[in-house]
Amino acid sequence: MMPADLSQLARPQRGHFDLGTGFHGDLWLDLDALFLWPARLRPAAGQLAAHLRQYRPAAVCGPLVGGAFLAQTVAGILGAAFLPAYAGPGHPASYRLPRSVRGQIAGWRVAVVDDAINAGTAVRASCQELRSAGAEPVAVAALLALGEASAVVTGTLGLPFQAAAALPSQVWPAGACPRCEAGAPLERPPPAGG
Repeated sequence: MMPADLSQLARPQRGHFDLGTGFHGDLWLDLDALFLWPARLRPAAGQLAAHLRQYRPAAVCGPLVGGAFLAQTVAGILGAAFLPAYAGPGHPASYRLPRSVRGQIAGWRVAVVDDAINAGTAVRASCQELRSAGAEPVAVAALLALGEASAVVTGTLGLPFQAAAALPSQVWPAGACPRCEAGAPLERPPPAGG
């Protein structure tokens, strides 16, 4: 599948949206639609796994939901362990590893993957959780890099980053959104699958 086809699977919509992570943005994606046909994602997952192999990860971590689906696929290709990161209750920028694995991963090299990276909130929180458990994040990958995702990941985390496809996008902290300041109303995202 070509990268352009990959981005179209997420049904991109332009507008003014609350991304639910403390950021507003001009792009909404139906990320659930990415995973409707897993075989369509297999080539991109293989491409990401091939890139991540050089970092020798013992595990691949992904924030739920889409990041975890992708992480499990990439981990299977690499023969690595899979670590899901669960969103913290009531806080979109907080992710937690299962208690059953936290004490087992000290010293592990871990790749972090997500379905799409925009402001990098979920990836940063997942890396922080891995470090607090004694693991070492070694690289980040995504199906879709949105806007300045590459600069966000490499600049804030200092980790190498790879994406299967990219889409232009802008994000702003919710409290400093220029579209809100100009009086533009937030739009309701299109219904999933619609």
